[in-house]
Amino acid sequence: MSSAKKATEASKNASSRGAVLELPQKKSDIVPSKVARDSSLVERLKRKGLDPQKLLDLALPSSTAKSVTKFRHKLILVGFFLLVALPSAAFSAYMFFWASDQFHSTTAFAVRSSNPVAATEVLGMVMGSGSSDSTTSNSYIVTDYIQSQAILEDIADEVDLTGVFNREGADWLFRMGEDLPIEDKLSYWNGMVDVSYDSTSGVIYLEVRSFKPEDSVSIASLVLERSDILVNKLSESNRRQSVRYAEEAVARAEARLKAIRKQLLAYREETQEVNPEANAEIAAEMIAGLDQERATREAEKTTLMSYLDEDSPRIRMLDQQILALESEIATVRKRLGSGTSASGSGDNSNSVSFRLADYSDLAVEEEFAQQLYVTSLASLEKARQEADNKSLYLATFIPPTLSEDAQYPNRLMYSLAVFFMLAGFWLVAVLLYYNVRDRS
Repeated sequence: MSSAKKATEASKNASSRGAVLELPQKKSDIVPSKVARDSSLVERLKRKGLDPQKLLDLALPSSTAKSVTKFRHKLILVGFFLLVALPSAAFSAYMFFWASDQFHSTTAFAVRSSNPVAATEVLGMVMGSGSSDSTTSNSYIVTDYIQSQAILEDIADEVDLTGVFNREGADWLFRMGEDLPIEDKLSYWNGMVDVSYDSTSGVIYLEVRSFKPEDSVSIASLVLERSDILVNKLSESNRRQSVRYAEEAVARAEARLKAIRKQLLAYREETQEVNPEANAEIAAEMIAGLDQERATREAEKTTLMSYLDEDSPRIRMLDQQILALESEIATVRKRLGSGTSASGSGDNSNSVSFRLADYSDLAVEEEFAQQLYVTSLASLEKARQEADNKSLYLATFIPPTLSEDAQYPNRLMYSLAVFFMLAGFWLVAVLLYYNVRDRS
């Protein structure tokens, strides 16, 4: 088709759409207007705080940006190789080819009481409450003892832990090391000796690891021996604690009884009488006899007065006898008491009534002290029986086992743990880089 026909068709299409057809302008006329529009667009973007160059790079990525992106990705892959893959492979090679075998010894034991279990305790055990509070607390004490510095000091004279955990052929990573402080030794000990307590069954499980099976059995046996000694000490301490209060109560009751008896002895030395109550009874009997005899004499006098004069010798003799009996009765009554109140001015502290009151107080205190002493002795005997029945002992269910094949260290688990740990660090670093890059 010729250019004339194309122009004719273009004009027809333009006229049919209602548009105005303009003739093409020269290139020199188009450039200034385009530059003006671009400059005004750049000014508007700058006023809004946007960078036109960055927007242009994002819209039309250049070859330089693509090369930077490829370099960054390569750098991330190199970082993964150097920081994750290579160290993980080296550690895995160490674990599978250089790490020494570790042999374990397992034992199981429990702290038991010789006290017979009551029906309520059996019901509590069936419902899941476990053993009694005493054995439970002592089991936790034994568990803490095995994980403490005390057991290292106790078995130091019987086994050389430094020599055991630094055997020839032990690898560098899992050996103890020389000349370590006690804190580092304890940390290594807790890493090689695992102890756990099952509160439901009351059983303590112990596992010891070392580089020779015989060493593991020896250490496990020593731990059992020291645990048994500790349980015996706890049992004896509980026994002394239970009996001590009863013994103190007996000592106090005995001292009180001795003090009361000393007071009674001093009272008897002072009054020169064993029992004032007996003397009072004797005095009362004497008064009653004298009073009866006086009544007899008065009755006889009354009879004689019916036919004799008052001046007759017989009447005068009876009067003298009656006066003598009354005087004797008064004397005996004065021995019992002065006849006045206790707050009176008379000195009646030596009367039988006062001595009887003092003696009654001492007698009551002696009787109470004696009953208290007897009760304390019975309580002491009962406490001793209960303490003997509650004695603790160590029951070993599984003796230390001898390992025939090394089960530790778990090489695959250690290798995977190191790989995932390094991969996690690497992933966090990459994410931090992209976060900082996007915000800058």
